[in-house]
Amino acid sequence: MQHETKNERREKKALGYKHEWTDTGGHSHRVIFDKKTLERPQTTWKALIFVAALALLIGGVAIITAPRDKNAGRLPLAPTNVRPDFALTTTLRNLTTERPVALAAGWGDEFFLADRGGVGLYRVGDGKRLQYWKSAEGDAPTALTFIADETSEKNGALLIAYPERIDAIYFATDRLAEDAAADDGEENGDGTKKSDGVSQESASTRTAQNAALGEATTILTIPGAAVAAVAATPDRLFVGDFNADRVWRYSWRTLDALRNAEKKETPPDCEIGAPDGGLSYPGFRPATEPTMSVVYSPSTNEIVVANSGLFRVDAFNVDSGVWNAERSWTKTPGTDRAFAGAANPIALAVSPNGWIATAETGKIDAATGKKSPLQIFDAKTGNWISEILSGVPAENEGRVASPIGLALTEDGRQILALKSNGEVEIYANR
Repeated sequence: MQHETKNERREKKALGYKHEWTDTGGHSHRVIFDKKTLERPQTTWKALIFVAALALLIGGVAIITAPRDKNAGRLPLAPTNVRPDFALTTTLRNLTTERPVALAAGWGDEFFLADRGGVGLYRVGDGKRLQYWKSAEGDAPTALTFIADETSEKNGALLIAYPERIDAIYFATDRLAEDAAADDGEENGDGTKKSDGVSQESASTRTAQNAALGEATTILTIPGAAVAAVAATPDRLFVGDFNADRVWRYSWRTLDALRNAEKKETPPDCEIGAPDGGLSYPGFRPATEPTMSVVYSPSTNEIVVANSGLFRVDAFNVDSGVWNAERSWTKTPGTDRAFAGAANPIALAVSPNGWIATAETGKIDAATGKKSPLQIFDAKTGNWISEILSGVPAENEGRVASPIGLALTEDGRQILALKSNGEVEIYANR
């Protein structure tokens, strides 16, 4: 047997026996050259070009297939380590001639407000109405939600719920607030338009103003239902049915298949809210007709509902539809900050940062130390975090105009509250 000398082993190592690298995907690679290859320069160059091309190809594939940040492209959210501390800053009155029934946050400094005649687009700062879409005669919306999610194919869709159906208006995602302001602003002396007070920061923000890609179209009908809430994830639609005391789940893929169908009816793929004796869950029983609240919590991947009839907030896994006892909570006697007295949760708004704002209806009990019907809880534990100061005195002895809807602006820094008297209150994180 022929044995290699020490010098031969050293030469093989130098010639490439130990040429190794690890690509961006974590895969190890090794290239081996032999002595004959190096003695032919043309062959050597071909080998090196091949190796370089292979490395670029593997690296490119690794970059393309690397996990994406779901928040990429969105406005910066409020820092997760900041304790939410909201206080009333503005009250918008007389926004419509009809009493509003639902609201939803839009892009940037915009929100949608539905009344019995249709849906309007408004500016948060001053309540100016930017656009209005009339409902068909005799129809009155019951709930709204706007999908502002870069990870969803439905990004830019406004979902408008009616008692037995859901309509959608789709908006272009490339129209900016600066362009809309230029369209609506007053003219300067040179014929150009003034910016109508749009700041440089908001100029790059999307707007729904004059960005609708067509009229409202029906995407789902549910005969016999009383649709009072609607929520969406990138893959699914959730519909709160007051008549059935249930939340119905549908996949967007199934609903897309109905696009050209004459009837937009299809059975849900999951029923959420039924009593479960095995889990000691009493069931979903909304009591504040016709109001319901169903929201999506991205931090826990759950649908959260205001179970007003049982003084509860309940969470359900999005994929399985199963109730999660650990992230559901109810009023606790003797606990100052939990649901107490005649108050019960009627509306919710959830933050991607892991907290939930709740609006309660009923008399504020001064004995509990509460000054406001708006509270913030931890989405994972149900622990009380803070109170949203609304200026309601603790000695209040009667009922106040209760919030019937909540929404969180895209940047997470403002909460919008629709009150039963039609006012919209703006709360800013201090």
